[in-house]
Amino acid sequence: MLLLDQGDRAAIRNVVAGLEAGWNKGDASEFARHFSIDADFVNIYGAHGVGRETIRHALDLVFSSTYAGSHVRYSLEKARLLSPDVAVAHVKAVLKIPNGPQAGEMRALPSLVLQRDNGGWKIAAFHNTLIGDPDHQRDRRR
Repeated sequence: MLLLDQGDRAAIRNVVAGLEAGWNKGDASEFARHFSIDADFVNIYGAHGVGRETIRHALDLVFSSTYAGSHVRYSLEKARLLSPDVAVAHVKAVLKIPNGPQAGEMRALPSLVLQRDNGGWKIAAFHNTLIGDPDHQRDRRR
């Protein structure tokens, strides 16, 4: 079993903190910079985008519409090495949406696959999963 050292754990925490900061500023470029150029991104609805620029563009759209003014809190729950240069991480997410048809709070569990990149870490794959009863989530949005 490979162990994630304190430096790598701190670096992965910094990636997660950077995602949170980018989201809370509504800054799609800041959020997307933590992804590899060819990263995969699957949102809570199953939409799949490929590439950092695609991720940035999609976030630009939602930051100016559905998730305008939203605030997310991410906490790294678990991270481990799969190989010396690949890690998997699970993150708890609490998203507060102030307005619109999805106003309220959503909880999700993103799974991240990270690759070592020039001494740091970049997200190669991000898969976001909504937590909770789907009927409850649907009722919350009505």
